[in-house]
Amino acid sequence: MKLTRISAAVLTVCLGSTAAMAAQDVYTKGVEVTATRVTRDLMDVPMSVGVVTEDDIKKSGVTTIGELIQDVPGVELQNDGTPGLIRVSIRGEGTMRSTILIDGQRISEHKSMSGTPILIDPSAVERVEVIKGPASVLYGSDAIGGVINIITKKGGKKPVQLDVGVGYNGAGDGFTENASVSGSYNGFNYRLSGSYADFGDLRTPDKTIDGTDYDTRSGSVFLSYDFTDDLTMGVSADYFEGNFNTATDDAESYDDFAVRIQPWKRQKFAFFADATNLNEYWARLRFDVYTQKTDKKMQNIVGMGMGTQTTEMMGKPVTLYNSSMHMDNHADNEIKSNGVSVQTEWQLGENNYLIAGAGFDSDKLDAYTFNDMAISGDLAPIPGVSVFTMKPSTITDLEGGQDTYYLFLSNETILPADFTANYGVRFTHVKTSLDNVSSRYAPEAGGYINGSPMFSLVDMGQTPDAKAFEGEESNSKAVFNFGLVWRGIEDLALRATWAQGFRAPTIQEKFLTSSMGGGTEIGNPNLDPETSDNFELGARYSGERLNLDFAAFLNLADDYITTKEVSAETYQYYNVGKATTYGVELSASYDLPYGFTPYTSMTWLKRKFEYGGIIGDTYDTNTPEFMYRAGVRYEKDFGIWTLTADTYARGATERDYEYESSGAVVKTHHGGYTTANFEVGAAFGDERQYSVNAAVLNIFDKKYYISDALPEAGVHAVVTANARF
Repeated sequence: MKLTRISAAVLTVCLGSTAAMAAQDVYTKGVEVTATRVTRDLMDVPMSVGVVTEDDIKKSGVTTIGELIQDVPGVELQNDGTPGLIRVSIRGEGTMRSTILIDGQRISEHKSMSGTPILIDPSAVERVEVIKGPASVLYGSDAIGGVINIITKKGGKKPVQLDVGVGYNGAGDGFTENASVSGSYNGFNYRLSGSYADFGDLRTPDKTIDGTDYDTRSGSVFLSYDFTDDLTMGVSADYFEGNFNTATDDAESYDDFAVRIQPWKRQKFAFFADATNLNEYWARLRFDVYTQKTDKKMQNIVGMGMGTQTTEMMGKPVTLYNSSMHMDNHADNEIKSNGVSVQTEWQLGENNYLIAGAGFDSDKLDAYTFNDMAISGDLAPIPGVSVFTMKPSTITDLEGGQDTYYLFLSNETILPADFTANYGVRFTHVKTSLDNVSSRYAPEAGGYINGSPMFSLVDMGQTPDAKAFEGEESNSKAVFNFGLVWRGIEDLALRATWAQGFRAPTIQEKFLTSSMGGGTEIGNPNLDPETSDNFELGARYSGERLNLDFAAFLNLADDYITTKEVSAETYQYYNVGKATTYGVELSASYDLPYGFTPYTSMTWLKRKFEYGGIIGDTYDTNTPEFMYRAGVRYEKDFGIWTLTADTYARGATERDYEYESSGAVVKTHHGGYTTANFEVGAAFGDERQYSVNAAVLNIFDKKYYISDALPEAGVHAVVTANARF
C-alpha cells in the first residue's frame, strides 16, 4: 500500500498519544496521532502511546490540567506539595526525565528541585498526546521517561464560534471560568481565549491545610492563513500566570515551613509555515520558530529547633545550646528560550517515507537569590546567660545557558508479510555554561550577642566559593531506535521496539547551588549525561466491542543522576550508577448492550536503583508497584440529549523510599489506597453544544498520598458547565 501524504492542516511537529482524563476510553483504530512526527493511525505506530481526545475532555469536566492524564497507564502525577503545579513521572523515571511540550515546543526548567511543571490551563487544550519510553531520537534530550505534548485549540468550524465554561472544585472551593471566540473564514483560522481559576486551601480528610491556595490566569491568540491548499502560515501567542503556595503537615520536622511562588509566568510567541506536495518526492516542509520566557519568583521559609549545635565564630568552634535555625530565602529566576526547527518529509517510492529535520534551542537563565539565614542559641549551658546569633546571609546573581543543536532522520518502510519498520537516528550537541556568578554576603551578615553586632561578614566581600562553578561543559550523543509493526490480522497490531534515551544535565545539576525546599543542593560540573536503552513488546486490538492496548517494557538507564548527601541537609548531584525499570501496562474496554462499558487501565512496575556507597541495590525507589483504575461507564442517546455516567475505583499500592542521610540508610513509607468515585454528565442541543458534568470523588474520604509533602483531597464534588454558540 502507498503511504499517505500529510495534509496541510497538521499544525504541530509533535508526538504520541494516551488514554482519556480517566483513561476510561481505549482508543486504537481510527485515531490519528503524531508520535512519529507525522500523522499516523494509532494502530500503525510502533511506540507505546495513547491519546486524550477533544471528546474525552468535553465529557470529563476537568478543572485542573493533571486530571486529563492522571489515569494513563505508566503516568504518575507529582505535585511536590504545591497544589495546582503538576509535574509528571512516566514509567517511574522521575519528573526531570519527562519532556513537556506545548504544540511541539518544550517548557524548559533549569533551576528547580522538582522538574518542569505543566503551565497551561485545561480549557486551552484540544488533546494531549503521550509517548511512554525513550523518545530521544524524535524529541531530544530529557525524553528518557517519555514525552507529553499538549496540543492547543486552534480555529473553529464556523466563521464565528463562542465557547464559555465555568466550574467548581470542592477540593479547595475552587472556581474556574473560561471563554473563547474562534472561527474559520475564507482561509483564515483564528482563536482568542482566556481563563481564570481561584482555589482556596486544600481540604484533606483530616483538616484544611492553611497556605495551600492558588490562582491562575491565562490567555492566547492564534491566527493562520491558507495561502493555497498546500501552504499555510500562522502565528500564536499565549500567556499563563499563577500564584502558588506550599505548606506541610509534618509538624515534627519543622516549626515553620512555607513556599510561596508569586507568580510563575510563562509567555510564548511562535510562527510556523507548513507546505505540502512540493513535488513528486518532497511531501512536506515545516518551519517553526518561537521565543518563550518563564519567570518564577519564589520565597521559602524554614524554621526548626536543632538542640545542641556547633558553629564557628571568628575561626573558632562554638557550641550553642537550645539552638534554632530560621531561613527566609528569596529567588527570582528567569529563563528565556528561543528555538527554530525545520522538518522535511520525503515519499521515496511506494514503500519509504523519510523524515529529515534539524533545529536549535537556546535557554538563558538569569537568577537572583537572597539566602537569609539565622542560627541562634545560648552560649553557655545555663539558658539566658548570653544569646549568640549567626547570620551568614548571602546574595547571589548568576547567568547561565544551555544551547542544543540537533539533526535527525527517521524512516518508515513497508516490508513484505504485513510488516512495517520505523527506524531513525538523532545527533545532539549540548553546551551548558555558567557564564557569570557573583555571590556576596548580605549587609546584615555577621555575628550578634544579645542583639548587639559583634562582627560583620559583609566586610569580607565575596563568599569563598563565589567563582567555584563558573565554566562550560559540552556533551554530544547519537541515539538510535528501531520498531516493527505487524498487521497480518484485521483489527490487530503487534509491535516490538528498541529505543535509546539521552539526557544532558541541567544548568542546576551542573553548576548551581539551591537552598529552596528545606535543604541545599549543589551542582557538579563533572556530571556525564544519562543514557538508556528501552525494549518493548506490545499489542493493540480494536474490534467491534473489545478494545485493548498492552505493553511490556524494560528500561536500562546508565550514569543515573541523583543527589548524595555530603553534609547535614546538603546534597550534591552525582552519576550514582544505574536504574533498571520493567513492567506491564494495559488499557482495555468492552462494549456491552444497552450502553454499558466496563473498562480498566493499569500499570505494574518494578524499579531498582544501583547506588553504590552505603546503599547498594534497592527496589525502594518511591514508586508504587501497581496503579490502576477500573469501572463501568454508561452512555445513552435520548434524541435531543445524551447521558453519560461513570462509576470507578482508582488506586495504587504502597510506596517505599530508601536513601542515604547522615551516613545512614533512611526509609520512608506511604500506604496503598483505593478511592471510590462517581461521575455523571449530560450533553444536549442539536450539535450537543451544551454540557453539564458533575462528579463526587474520593467518596469514602480516604487519606492517601501521591507525593511526600501533602495528602490528597478528601471527599469533594466537581461541577462544570460548558456552552458553544
